[in-house]
Amino acid sequence: MSDHIEIDIRNRKIFKKKNLIKRIYFDYFNEIKKNIFLDPLFPILEIGSSGFIKEIIPNCITSNLLKNDEMIDRVINIFDLEKNKDLYSNIIMIDIFHHLEFPMLAIKNLNSALCKNGRVILIEPAMGLLPRLIYKMFHHEPNGFDFKINWSEDSNQIPKKSYFAAQALTWRAFVKKELNYNKYFKIKKIEYFSDFAYLGSGGFTFNAMYPENFYPLIKKFDTLLNVLSRNFFAARMLIVLEKN
Repeated sequence: MSDHIEIDIRNRKIFKKKNLIKRIYFDYFNEIKKNIFLDPLFPILEIGSSGFIKEIIPNCITSNLLKNDEMIDRVINIFDLEKNKDLYSNIIMIDIFHHLEFPMLAIKNLNSALCKNGRVILIEPAMGLLPRLIYKMFHHEPNGFDFKINWSEDSNQIPKKSYFAAQALTWRAFVKKELNYNKYFKIKKIEYFSDFAYLGSGGFTFNAMYPENFYPLIKKFDTLLNVLSRNFFAARMLIVLEKN
């Protein structure tokens, strides 16, 4: 897990300095907020958190693999989540699911940690025809369409690698339905959207290809591309799972 921790530390530093990334992720947080299941008896948890979600959802409990920042409330590993006795109304993950080497085990644990009708809310890469090529050519993480994924929920599994990534994993799991999640969750929503605002920002790896004040204009361009063809231009997706 050390590589995940090192990358998280690096990305948090970039987030604090790169205002364009902040604007993009704050828009993600706002979209997530619109899809939260409201239950005042149970808290909201973010797994793999940067901590910045609190600026949009102040009562969200933030967690990561290591409490290496004052913005992180708890140390939580999704593969040990079933040992946590707390129940949550919503569990949020942004760009985390495609790093889960054992996705079915994670789904099982997420189910056990949610209250009745609780939700898992994900923001993940979408594999529209054009963005999948961009990811393949420019992103350091592999798409992983050809990866042999272990879809078992065997709780004796322990992640073997220090770092795992397959950007197409979430697409394969919930769009191509390679993951048999139905006994734990139903899909409340899958929303694909063009996100050249993010792609053009350079993310956490490259310099931005447009100035921050162009962001509203690029968002309008993304809206137009959504109308033209989500299948071709979709670079991101919002997934809302509801506990059975």
